[in-house]
Amino acid sequence: MRKKLFIAFFALISSVAMAQDKCFWVFFTDKNDTQFDPYSYFDAKAIERYQKCGADLYDISNYPLNDSYVNTVGSYSTEVFGESRWLNAIGVEATDDNAALIAQLPFVARVQEIVSNGTMAGVKTEFKEVEDDNKDILTDQVKRFGGQHFIDKGIDGKGLRICVMDGGFPKVNTHPAFKHLRDNNQIIKTYNFPNKKEDVYGWNTHGTMVLSCIAGINEEGQKLGLATGAEFLLARTEIEPEPFKEEVWWAQGAEWADKNGADIINSSLGYGKDRHWTKDMDGTSYVAKAANKAVEKGILICNSAGNEGDDSRWMTIITPSDAENVICVGGIDANLKDYRHISFSSYGPTADKRRKPDVVAFGEAQVAKPSGGFTSAFGTSFASPLTAGFCACAWQTKRDLTALQMKAEIQKSCDLYPYYDYAFGYGVPQAAYFTGDLKPAERSFNLVQEKDGVKIVVPKVIENQDVFINVEGADGVLLGYYKLHPDSTGIKLNNKDFGQGKKLNVSYNGFYDACPISGNGGDINLLTQYRNSQNGTFKKVKEEGWQNTLYFQYDYNLPNGTWNGFNRHFAFGRRWMYGKSYKIGMGLGLDWNRFVRNDKDSDIHPFHDQVMLRNMQLRGELMQRVVIRLWGINWDLGGYGGINITRRVRITDKTYITDAMGQHISDDVYSKKVTTYYNAKNMNLFEYGAFTRISYSIANMINIGVYGNYRLSPVITKDDILIGTKANNPSPWSVGIEFEILP
Repeated sequence: MRKKLFIAFFALISSVAMAQDKCFWVFFTDKNDTQFDPYSYFDAKAIERYQKCGADLYDISNYPLNDSYVNTVGSYSTEVFGESRWLNAIGVEATDDNAALIAQLPFVARVQEIVSNGTMAGVKTEFKEVEDDNKDILTDQVKRFGGQHFIDKGIDGKGLRICVMDGGFPKVNTHPAFKHLRDNNQIIKTYNFPNKKEDVYGWNTHGTMVLSCIAGINEEGQKLGLATGAEFLLARTEIEPEPFKEEVWWAQGAEWADKNGADIINSSLGYGKDRHWTKDMDGTSYVAKAANKAVEKGILICNSAGNEGDDSRWMTIITPSDAENVICVGGIDANLKDYRHISFSSYGPTADKRRKPDVVAFGEAQVAKPSGGFTSAFGTSFASPLTAGFCACAWQTKRDLTALQMKAEIQKSCDLYPYYDYAFGYGVPQAAYFTGDLKPAERSFNLVQEKDGVKIVVPKVIENQDVFINVEGADGVLLGYYKLHPDSTGIKLNNKDFGQGKKLNVSYNGFYDACPISGNGGDINLLTQYRNSQNGTFKKVKEEGWQNTLYFQYDYNLPNGTWNGFNRHFAFGRRWMYGKSYKIGMGLGLDWNRFVRNDKDSDIHPFHDQVMLRNMQLRGELMQRVVIRLWGINWDLGGYGGINITRRVRITDKTYITDAMGQHISDDVYSKKVTTYYNAKNMNLFEYGAFTRISYSIANMINIGVYGNYRLSPVITKDDILIGTKANNPSPWSVGIEFEILP
């Protein structure tokens, strides 16, 4: 009976999963029978931008979708939650069966399930209050760009229109940091895509903080971001806890920005780890395609690189920052002296080995706090808008350039350019490049070819200045990179560490030089030093998608009328899982069990004081895991089976002493006999059952959870006067806690 219930339970779970609505992209074959007038559709600034960059206003991508196609697909769907002109597609909720019917419609090119979850790139955000006597730190994030050069010349992004796509903008309509935007009517339009209305002044506080990094001003008049004179479009494209729709809304938001005349989009949003494979970060996701399309139409895009840099399982950036034409922004420590990669900022390259990130900015920023005042926040979510504000000011000085030309100029302005690596990109953009105040870098080192290698000779060691070094292959892919502080003896790189056809690139105090490497050696070995300097590595994950974890369990077998003692279970082992938001896996471990039956004063065997069962079990499990990343929760459901390596029965008999009259003297006066039966045949050799677990992820390092087991097999299989009958088996239920150590 219990086996049937077990099978029925899993069948029910499977049927419910199959019947659930899922999210799909539905792509159409054409836009037949549609009409389009760009001059009534586009804002005047959008038309001006199209003309400047040479984009075609009448391009088919701008035409609306065929309404009859949309309506027909909608009749098979629970909801049509978004549509994209550029992709000629809509996002729908539907069952698998209805999705299959939609795919057969003659005007549908294909149907693709949306299997990725969206998250704000600032998910690693932490906060601390800014002390009144330390407000000068608010200016450091502007100083790092050399922003005073813009400020001195009155360059504040005026004439540029910036679209900020995020999860909400609470109190932007009241916070003092944005008073100048409200007073000067610089917020042009707003739209809330999840709710299909204009109100965006609520929901997630992330967008408020991001906007303040572009154009916020504190009480003392200090700028949090450089583009205080720009105009703004505010788009809400993210919600919680929706796991599937945001990528559709991102594409829709980019089209809305295009329509309403945006010059720049800041996207502190990303879709990556636990949502896609690293191999997918090659610029081919639908949001990456939408981003590239926006740049073709003259919009410059800044996007956060992501916050996965301290996760060894994900060593690349997130999409859409992997798009070729997007400015991917990584993070550095908020320090004007020490040039240091901030630990969580994602590393490049892209999956197809292109160079990302492009630039870096502070990964810790001072931001407007929606509840009032200002706070410090961490994440590449804030490096991106700091850069977007810089870009608006830079573009104000060169309004004749297209978005792609401007992207190239931003890279050239960086303080490491033309040096590049996968942690820092080309470095931090500098305002002096655009204001004409940039001084030529003086030679700070020499590359000396020696018989057995190359020596970097530093005539004068400069305080707080590191040497940046990389080795580049013939195909332009970096083979190794690191930075270190030099001394007067210089830095020696031996030929034996390198192979032929390599190039050495070096940057120190703004000066760059390079030379070929002529050695016949093998693989370079720079990554250890780079890791030790806390600047990361670009080593890729092997066996992508597989994850193995260590687990430790402790539980308590629930008592029943007979087995009422301290029944405990301890286990440890390893699991192997495959997948992202939905994982399947197996585990192998060792278990120790103890069941205690106190027989004193019982009617079963009153001459036994205690019966104890012990066993050690080699246990395997098959499981499925649903990952709810937004909340950091994992739900496991599965079955297990094991073989008992040892089976032991321990029986304790107590004979109480009587007086000469045969009367019981005291419970404290007795004779004791302990009998142990090893490899007890009346204990089951095999065990199997079902389990479920709920766990919570902490800092991507450990899962802590609770679980329940239901044992389908009996512990006792043979009637025995010493043990009892099958009806007196221990309870099948046990509950406990688990610690799962992540790699």
